[in-house]
Amino acid sequence: MVSTYESCRDEVDLTAAIYEATGQIPKGMVSTYGDIARALGDVRAARAVGTVLANNPRPIVVPCHRVIFSDGRVGWYGGSGKGNQRKVDLLLAEGLRIDGGLVQDLSSVIFKDFRLTPVLKDLSQRQSRMRELVIQKDDFGSLDRVAGLDVAYSGDMGFAAMVVMDAESEEVLERKVMSCQTKFPYIPGYLGFRETPLIARLVKEKRDIVYLVDGHGTLHPRGFGVACQIGVELNIPTIGAAKSLLEGSVVHGRPGKWDAVEVEGKVRGYALGKGEKKTTFVSVGHKVSLPTSAEICHRYMHHSVPEPLRLAHLLATSERRKHQDSARG
Repeated sequence: MVSTYESCRDEVDLTAAIYEATGQIPKGMVSTYGDIARALGDVRAARAVGTVLANNPRPIVVPCHRVIFSDGRVGWYGGSGKGNQRKVDLLLAEGLRIDGGLVQDLSSVIFKDFRLTPVLKDLSQRQSRMRELVIQKDDFGSLDRVAGLDVAYSGDMGFAAMVVMDAESEEVLERKVMSCQTKFPYIPGYLGFRETPLIARLVKEKRDIVYLVDGHGTLHPRGFGVACQIGVELNIPTIGAAKSLLEGSVVHGRPGKWDAVEVEGKVRGYALGKGEKKTTFVSVGHKVSLPTSAEICHRYMHHSVPEPLRLAHLLATSERRKHQDSARG
């Protein structure tokens, strides 16, 4: 097995953008997590802003004490449930009025005039362009090998794993894992920008192999999930195999091997397995048709997920556990 630690050098550094925004808040004023997220291009990033600032290694230099909740609550300083009084003291020292844990006269002290590139808006537009490049027919050569790709996280450390199996015998041919510190926190709809830079370090073969990705493909609110993005950006055949449904509804009882998942009356995926916790939702990633995607996943459904993905998940979580044990010990 090959294990490496590398810098995610192709990754969008959203953490730096959040720190830059926070640094623009003037003394004596405050902004909200949502304000920063909107300035970055998508209010859905508000929770990610809070996560990044909770781990800010340079408080005061990056004045995260000036970022509060939208209802005026001061909130925490250094993580959930921590440092409330310290944060209050810092804001009081800068001249703000606080009563009952709420910033007073909020409308007069709120800062929204950020000078930032709306990076998330740009990334969303980039996804829209890439969506047009998805190939939904078989274009992978012969199916000699099948691989599972998965990523586990511990804080801002990502552990990406790949397990390659012989398509016929199911013999494990290769195990690889790499780890790096990620600079793109989890934001709904942007998982591809978080995981593709990690996965890219593992993938080399592009023909006669199909990659199963732990996540959605075209069965996604934008029609372009992480399996599509990994496939298009790395130019590899991928299948989305997710554990939960984000889009569409399962149609039971119709002719066919599997229950279809429909979006606006069109079949966009299949539900493999039985029972809420034993279902894998399969959809097109890139260069593999939907029927072939379902056939391949079904072939390896010895458990609740296809075997290559199950093994990749075990490998990724094992590496994460080693990291956590090392950090504690």
